[in-house]
Amino acid sequence: NQHNKHQQLAMTLHATTTTTTQSLVRSNKTTTTRRRRRRPREARRVRRASSRAEKKEEESPSVASPPSSAREIEFVVEMRCGKCVEKVERSVLSVPGVLQVSSSLKMNTVRVLATTPVKTVEEAIASTGYKNRLIGQGNVELFNERLAERLGMDLRTLRQSLAAVAEFKGEVYNHASCKGVVRFVQVDEETATFEADVLGLEKGRKYKLRVRMYGDTTRGVESCGEVYKNEDEDDVIGDLCTVQAMENGSIKASLQLPKTFFVWDIIGRALCIEEVVTDGDKEGLRVAAVLARSAGVGENMKMLCQCDGTVIWESSPDDFLKRK
Repeated sequence: NQHNKHQQLAMTLHATTTTTTQSLVRSNKTTTTRRRRRRPREARRVRRASSRAEKKEEESPSVASPPSSAREIEFVVEMRCGKCVEKVERSVLSVPGVLQVSSSLKMNTVRVLATTPVKTVEEAIASTGYKNRLIGQGNVELFNERLAERLGMDLRTLRQSLAAVAEFKGEVYNHASCKGVVRFVQVDEETATFEADVLGLEKGRKYKLRVRMYGDTTRGVESCGEVYKNEDEDDVIGDLCTVQAMENGSIKASLQLPKTFFVWDIIGRALCIEEVVTDGDKEGLRVAAVLARSAGVGENMKMLCQCDGTVIWESSPDDFLKRK
């Protein structure tokens, strides 16, 4: 009897152990299954979060990415030491629209990537007490051999045609009372910018700024032909803007031009300032200046004026006035 009791007890213990083991196995399987079921959800959440992050990056470009209208401008500045460099860079970086500044003490140059007008950057440098002169605009490295071939010109000519300038120098040049500069820069293959800063106009009056077909200024605007148009598309794109003269008789303008406007196509043509007149008004002011090539960034390393040996930052517009 005692032997039978031991045998029954052993069988009961075995049955209990088997049941417990099976329960544990089932429990582990359920947990594993649940975990396995969770993984795809978690993966989907990660993928969704990643997708949202990528989409957000696409919608909100990095602050470091310059806007399409930002262009490089280069100045030669009379810097003498490292402190001069720091002072100039600090002043330029404080200007709204300036994205980047790099200087070379050895070459006495300051390069600026900015959307702000040249005059504003020039004034920021001048405020430090150092004389300066604009020597280049536009990043030539963005323009390659392939584009030059497509345009039917060599690369050197293309890179020398990325910036243009028209200067108004008063009565000596038949520009009446107008004195100032109008600049064009080809920022990249699809973007050109324009800015004007001209004095000597009548306050409150409106003026049209136009590019005309020919650079013949012998009879002023009359000999410059019709308003410039894109010959391929027969699209009149020479009407740049209409601006009103401020209290001091100046006009200032800065804008991005249509994609069909290319700086290399307007060099040698004329930039005209034409007063808007209404019926009964006297004949308004109309002056014209030839659009000439202007050096690109890194293209003009001249430090001395070859005609009189003047250091470039010592020169002024008066040095180039023709004598009567």
